[in-house]
Amino acid sequence: MPKKRVSLTNIQKYKFCLYACDNKKTQSQYVNWIEEKWEIRVDESTITRILQSKDKRLAIEVINPEAKRHKAVVVPELELILKEFVLTYQHRTILSDAILVEKVKQLADKLNVSEGTLQFSSGWLQKFKDQNNIRQIKLQGEADSAK
Repeated sequence: MPKKRVSLTNIQKYKFCLYACDNKKTQSQYVNWIEEKWEIRVDESTITRILQSKDKRLAIEVINPEAKRHKAVVVPELELILKEFVLTYQHRTILSDAILVEKVKQLADKLNVSEGTLQFSSGWLQKFKDQNNIRQIKLQGEADSAK
């Protein structure tokens, strides 16, 4: 019977790295510690992989603690500017998906991001919104009456 694939969440990996900094143990001891703490059995190869990126994991903020996989942002500057745009305008107007995609395309042009580097698909947009905790909000007060 094939083994079921098990993944630790980002926050679990982060906590494991903290533990590993303070407790020098063997791979099998780390496997047992994870099993006792989270009732998850991982391979020693998983321990090795996580520890290889320990310094990087501890240096960055855990943005999405429940995520199990991390795909690097291709153009971080672009996403940061788009996030600032959303935070600035989300309470003044309705920012539809179409508006956000159009805005990110304009920003990509300004930043000279070569065509084809990014696909501004609905999947990309949804991940961007999830990572940055962006939700459609109903406008209140004056902004609402301006419609």
